Amino acid sequence: MREGKFAEGEHVLRAKIDMSSPNINMRDPTLYRIKHESHQETGDKWCIYPMYDFSHPIADALEGITHSLCTLEFEDHRPFYDWTIEKLRPTELITATPQQIEFSRLNVKNTVLSKRKLIQLVEQNHVHGWNDPRMPTMSGLRRRGVPPAALRLFCERVGISKADSNIDVLVLEDCVREEMDDSCLRAFSVLKPLKVTITNWDGKSSEHLAAYFPLYSGIAHFILHCVFALSGDLENFEVPRHPKRDEMGTRIIPFGKTVYIERDDFFDLEGPEGKANNSKPPKGFKRLLPNDMVRLRYAYVIQCNEIVRDPETQEPIELKCEYFPDTRAGVTPEDMPRVKGIIHWVEASKGQKCTVNQYDRLFLAEEPGKESGDFLKDINPESLEVISDVFVEPSVVEDALQAIEEMKDESTFSSLAYQFERNGYFALDESSKDADNLVFNRVVTLRDTWGAPKEESQGGQRNRGRGQQQQPAEGGGGAGVVEDVRRVAFRAATILSAEPHPDAESLLVCKVDCGDTSEDGKPEPRTVVAGLAGKIPMEELAGRKVVTVTNLKPSKMRGIESEAMLLAASNDDEEVELLS
Repeated sequence: MREGKFAEGEHVLRAKIDMSSPNINMRDPTLYRIKHESHQETGDKWCIYPMYDFSHPIADALEGITHSLCTLEFEDHRPFYDWTIEKLRPTELITATPQQIEFSRLNVKNTVLSKRKLIQLVEQNHVHGWNDPRMPTMSGLRRRGVPPAALRLFCERVGISKADSNIDVLVLEDCVREEMDDSCLRAFSVLKPLKVTITNWDGKSSEHLAAYFPLYSGIAHFILHCVFALSGDLENFEVPRHPKRDEMGTRIIPFGKTVYIERDDFFDLEGPEGKANNSKPPKGFKRLLPNDMVRLRYAYVIQCNEIVRDPETQEPIELKCEYFPDTRAGVTPEDMPRVKGIIHWVEASKGQKCTVNQYDRLFLAEEPGKESGDFLKDINPESLEVISDVFVEPSVVEDALQAIEEMKDESTFSSLAYQFERNGYFALDESSKDADNLVFNRVVTLRDTWGAPKEESQGGQRNRGRGQQQQPAEGGGGAGVVEDVRRVAFRAATILSAEPHPDAESLLVCKVDCGDTSEDGKPEPRTVVAGLAGKIPMEELAGRKVVTVTNLKPSKMRGIESEAMLLAASNDDEEVELLS
């Protein structure tokens, strides 16, 4: 065998240990087999090679390994591991006594960790190499922008055990969010830009503000010019790089006559999306509408007065708006109603175009291949979306250029990452070369949206409480609303009236003022169906102050939709008292 006189598979070398052993690995395990292939270290010098079970304990002993951690399928191989060490120790070829310990392997939903399957993904070009950010490899996770601290936190939370388990990928994503929320810089990016022209902008906002300080107008004018550093037709806003960590410093955001906003932050009531929704905004939509107002974060309130459309598709390509100078930096004048919606933006002349790779889970199925029989059939065709012409604020370009230089000098990976506000966490990709070729990878979304039902737009519905989170809708137009069931909104309310339910003796139908108002500012009470009949006199309910839960989904109770819940308590005698 050593001299190469036999063909592959013609002979093997076995160790006859105990042919009566119930463990097949301890009967006559194969030690060497013939392989006529060149070795990366010894070339063609050898044509016999040890089997893994035989080389495993020897390599551990030679390398000084104290504990060899294996997965549970190697539990039956441990006796041969110990036998090999026991037989070689007296020869003094090895001196160490390593120990093999088995644990359950790490299985993560919506991905594969088998080397055989990962090789298949790479060789068949389902991914772009071993460092593809969708791959669960160290190089892939590093390129995607996953912080090392997030991986350590993930390992700490999942732990180790002897029982097989399938860890939800949400656990890993939550660890990434938790780490990046604390460590990442904040910045503005507009993924799908819509042009906004400020028709009444003249580049002299500081003079408008100085008019509000008539006794000190000269001082105000000077201070505003110094602090906000007006340059030409632009006004600069100095804002924090992180809302909770002052030590990260500040950044400058320019504002001018033309800005870009997210297309999803404008709902076109008169366009195709509006017609599909009966010319009504989606439920809970608080952003920009035609002839309505919204606040640009850190800047001013604007109002959309005109829509410029594409002549073929009728899609909005430009919004002509006016801004209100006295609403700077969150100020609401006394004579103006409070504007609830706040959106991000990027100034057009100073914003830099870049490319964003939006990565999602590589597989649609939690256990790829379990149902289909072929894990490749479960690949998510939308696991990568490349978005060009994304606009980012100037501070991002400055940081990115510095990071690119550091990567050139130190031949290392960039750790530059951002929370692009309202869009997610993104990291600079290693393919970025200069200011005109910046690429960012989405590491993780701001919150989990995987599998969340897409709520159909419903016209004329109010936003029920604070427990709802807005998510950008797919395609052009406004967004749907995903409720965050972990948050419960309590409101002080007043019962306006109560009457018996027409079809249920135990129920009362109440009109309750929960603080909602219609578009014209008038109170808009809710209908609440409560099981209070016979427990509290109906005539005592009108005018009562109560506590309500206002962000629950409306539900029908014997044919009448209840839009909130009254909180009450009862004792052992079934006496009921409303919380107030």
